[in-house]
Formats: sequence, structure tokens, C-alpha cells
Amino acid sequence: MGQPTGEIVARPMVARACGCLCEFQHYAIDKYRAERLGKFQKSRCPACVAKLAEEQKKAAATLPTKGAAFRLLPPGAEMKMSCKSAGVWSGTLTAGGTAVTAVADGPQGLTVALARQWVLARSPAPKPA
Repeated sequence: MGQPTGEIVARPMVARACGCLCEFQHYAIDKYRAERLGKFQKSRCPACVAKLAEEQKKAAATLPTKGAAFRLLPPGAEMKMSCKSAGVWSGTLTAGGTAVTAVADGPQGLTVALARQWVLARSPAPKPA
């Protein structure tokens, strides 16, 4: 299903998944209009996609890198992991009197998530501005 070409006969405003109203183009000959409209309604507008990407980038900047998180773990840190149904992994990390839990899609992602959560749990809370 590609983007149709030809004459545009209408430009109705349609609500997208993010709630924003955006222009959807109706072409004179478009046998896939219903499918395109469904996909259009299930997607976010470019502005909301950019805003979400920026928020995720800011959140990722506050997390320690993988290497830094593992280097900060003290000797004797214990990690317990188990594979649950549908390949989901869950685990617990206990170190220095602090215990954290996490869930991930794989064992590698779980170890990183646990190490990062432990570092964040041990770091002092930011002061309100």
C-alpha cells in the first residue's frame, strides 16, 4: 500500500492517536483510503513524536551509562533472575543494603536495568527548584 498520486478531493481534519487534529488527504482514486485512514488514526502527529523523543532523550540523560552503573556496584552485590512466561525476565539486585527489582525482555537488559535502578536508588534525591 503506497501513497496514492493524483487529484486531492478533500482534506478533512482527523483525530490521531495523540489526540491532535491533523489534515488527512482524500484522493480521487484511492482504493486503500480506509487502510490509510486507519493507520493515520493509530499514529501520532510529527510534533507529538518529536516531543516524546525529546522527553525520552532527557530521561535517558539522567540514567548512568551501562559501564558506570556496573562499576558503582560494590563487591558482594547479588543478582537473582528468573525467566517468566512469554520470555519475560524478572530479577532482584541486592547490594549495600539496598534492594531493587526490575522486569525486562532479556537477561542482558535485566542486568542493566537492575544496575541502573540500584544506582538511582542510592543517589540522593534532586532538590526541588
